[in-house]
This record gives sequence, structure tokens and C-alpha cells, in this order.
Amino acid sequence: MKAKGFTLIELAVVLAIIAVLAAVLTPMVMNYVEQGRIARAQADVRTIADAVRLYQRDTGRWPVYDSSTAYTSATAAADVIGSSQGSNPANGTATWNVGGVIGTTSLESFLNNNYSSVTANGFPKVTFNGPYIGTVDSDPWGNKYLLTSGNLAGSTNHAYAISAGPNGVLDTTLSVPVGTNLNPGGDDLISMVR
Repeated sequence: MKAKGFTLIELAVVLAIIAVLAAVLTPMVMNYVEQGRIARAQADVRTIADAVRLYQRDTGRWPVYDSSTAYTSATAAADVIGSSQGSNPANGTATWNVGGVIGTTSLESFLNNNYSSVTANGFPKVTFNGPYIGTVDSDPWGNKYLLTSGNLAGSTNHAYAISAGPNGVLDTTLSVPVGTNLNPGGDDLISMVR
């Protein structure tokens, strides 16, 4: 009686077919993973921009001042505020000087604390109703989300939330006048605040 089983050639053919299928399907699956990361980052920058606008709607102030005096003089705490999680993105062709412009206080702290001492005694119905956002994780590539806070403090430039995107490099121009179109540079992901 002859034993039933596969021959070495039959096993080799099956393994070759599996290898070809894996080679064809792997790039497609990896593309879906990257698209998911991009979608998450886009949703995160929109959430940050919405939280900033909600804070401003409730208080009449942008969440970039660390005191009432700073609000009165329109002096933002930093040119750029970053989320608490992640690494600083790299400088690209745009002149960000990332290490020099990011403040030490996190974006979540500004959105969840009443640093500029908003009281209900001001404009009718002005009140701090925070917190406005939970903890903001790093973007899907391990970098901080950034808010161009200096552009919210008496500036005529666009203000936006940004992720440096898959390459981790900021390629979008930091200060673009409001009358000019703001186009994301490279693979950066942005959401306009104002």
C-alpha cells in the first residue's frame, strides 16, 4: 500500500503561488495602512482646529495667552504651540526654526486651562467652559501636532493646526498673509483655524 501525501514538486508549486500572492498583496495592504494614518492625522488636525475655534467662541480669546496682560497686549505665549506627545518635526524648506519657536507649555494645557483669566463679567455669556480637548497623542508618525499660535495673536497671517505628515518634515510656510492662499507644502496636513 502506497502512502498518500504531497510530492516535493507539489509543495514547491503551492509555496511559489503563496509567495507570488504575498508579493502582490503586500503593497496594497501597506497602502491601506498609510491611507489610514493620513486619515487619522487629518481628523486630528481638524479636531484641534475645532477645539481652538470653540474656545475662542466661548471666551472671546484665542487659547494662546498665558495671562490677562498677555491678552491685553496681544502677545502669544509662543509662536507655535505643540501637543504634549511626540517629537518635534524637522525643519523643511520652510523657515520654521522648530526648536526656537515651539513653546514649553503644551497645546492641551492652553485648551484646558483658563490661563488668560476669562470671567463671566465681560461680554455677555463669555465664560470658560473647558476642557476643550483631551490628550492629543503624537501624529501617526511620532511627531507633535502644532498650532501656529503667534498668528492668532493680533497677526494678519493664517493660523492653522498642522501635522508634518509621513516624512516628518515641515514644508508649509509658517506665516502666510490672510489674503494669500495657504497651500500645504510637501506631505503636510493642515486645518485652518482662521
